[in-house]
Amino acid sequence: MAISPMLRSVRSGFGKLAIVSGFALILLNFALPTFALTGDQPAPVDSAVAADPQSSTTSTSPAVAPAPSGMAFMHQDYMLNWGPERQKLADKGFSFNFFYITDALDDVRHPAGTDQTFNNWNRIRGTVDVDFGKFSAAKGLSYHVTGLWQNGSNMGGVIGSIANPSGLVSYHQFRLDSMWLQQKFAKDKIVLTAGLIAAQDFYGLQEYGGSYLIEPLDYNFGNMGNVRASYDPSTGPGVELKVIPEKHVYVKTAYITPSTLESSYPSGFDYKNGSFGSTSDTEVGFYTDPGAPATRKSYPGIIKAGFIYNGGRGFFDYSKGTTVSGNNTFYLQANQPVYRAAAGSNRGVDVTFGFNVGSQSKSKVPTEFTAGVIFNGPITGRPKDGLAFGFVYSKIGSDFNNYETSLALPRLSDEKAYEINYKAQLAPWLVLQPVYQYYANVGGRSTGAAGVAGFRIVSTF
Repeated sequence: MAISPMLRSVRSGFGKLAIVSGFALILLNFALPTFALTGDQPAPVDSAVAADPQSSTTSTSPAVAPAPSGMAFMHQDYMLNWGPERQKLADKGFSFNFFYITDALDDVRHPAGTDQTFNNWNRIRGTVDVDFGKFSAAKGLSYHVTGLWQNGSNMGGVIGSIANPSGLVSYHQFRLDSMWLQQKFAKDKIVLTAGLIAAQDFYGLQEYGGSYLIEPLDYNFGNMGNVRASYDPSTGPGVELKVIPEKHVYVKTAYITPSTLESSYPSGFDYKNGSFGSTSDTEVGFYTDPGAPATRKSYPGIIKAGFIYNGGRGFFDYSKGTTVSGNNTFYLQANQPVYRAAAGSNRGVDVTFGFNVGSQSKSKVPTEFTAGVIFNGPITGRPKDGLAFGFVYSKIGSDFNNYETSLALPRLSDEKAYEINYKAQLAPWLVLQPVYQYYANVGGRSTGAAGVAGFRIVSTF
């Protein structure tokens, strides 16, 4: 009996997944119950931390009960135990965070007889934050700097997808990532940030990004390149003003200049822009249920809408067949808990939805939709784990298709990508996240499909 391509992909993908990480999860959940973390999910953190755990500037590791004898290593907050020195430095205004993260992914539908190897993308990031208010009269002033090394294989290039299977992938680099000064005024209601920043770290960033691997759900919309929005780690000069008139609402706007190419800007200091223009970024956000007391079930979410415009030259207009100036995109995102198991608990269900839309005539993929459901603490006794389902729809522009057919090239179809993963918190400093992704019409090919299986490992040290 014939088996559909999707079922064959699922069968093959989960077979490899079981070999790679299934045994570890069995041990984790059943054979070694002493590894299970006590307590409940930590409180929500800043969006940049939640969506990009490898760039976190704040430890989200919860306090745990004293470790059993011989198990202290698995219960400490960081892989490298600094003892009390780390906290002493933080109390004085100096915070240090270091991360290693790898996405190990395999194309499970590769031709028979070829090598079956995982494609790894690795990243090491170091971050330093200085709070001047803790040791000087400069209240509200802080400094942030982070650098990274990254290297590996791009699975998106292997399967030819529009939505990249990994939200980490860009260029092989060892460089300064971002660096800025931030000053808060009027009891933190006005925030001014200036330095080397990435537009996608501040605008359209996925609030629940740490729950996924696929780029549009892990980091930011995959088609933000339409407006040349700078991304992590490709930063450029920028300034942002954020106003928080009351606890439910914020408005922020920024002017950010992207770099031309990472190859011409390898260190993070030798900045070049060429004709890439600059982005004018604006976002309005609404917090749902902010500051809820721990004595009742709380549902702190966020709804945000933004607009990005780049007035630079060299955007190709498919309806005219020539280059023009200027391009834009509008986005809307909603991230909301919908169920909580108990008061003061983050165990339950979260949902996320988003879409962006840009100029039909100037983009191959002018529109992208994202949606997901996250089950926090799905296994009794493992409240730090998460089970996530995600969907990404990348819509091909009609003007692009018409232009392609005028050149006797085939029309492309909209790409649809699905993800399921399980995020296992093996220790406060160690996460294992097995994943399976299925792509229909991968890369827009009407008869193409792809399956990707693998895992993410995140270690804080």
